Amino acid sequence: MPPLEDRPKMSLQMWAALKSRIMRERQGKRSHQEADEAIKRTRPDPEWMRRASEMTLEEVRHETQRYEKRLRELKQEKQQLQMQLREVLRKEANGRRAPHGDVSDVDAA
Repeated sequence: MPPLEDRPKMSLQMWAALKSRIMRERQGKRSHQEADEAIKRTRPDPEWMRRASEMTLEEVRHETQRYEKRLRELKQEKQQLQMQLREVLRKEANGRRAPHGDVSDVDAA
């Protein structure tokens, strides 16, 4: 087994530079970690987002049902109005075909 070699001792200047570099790296990691935590705090919780979207979906379903009900009501109203129109047109057509006694009396006078 080869004898262990002693590595040369670091100078104080080199030691200070290495220490300051390690401290900067640790500080950088710490600041990145704090920034990530801040982002996580500001970002909504995924569980909350899921519940909010479900509520939104439920609200959309409810609104859709309301609109479908309104559509059915409007279709019924349209059908009633069309029936009334047909009845009025039929009465008007029957009135034209019937002899007008009043008009002939006015002409004779």
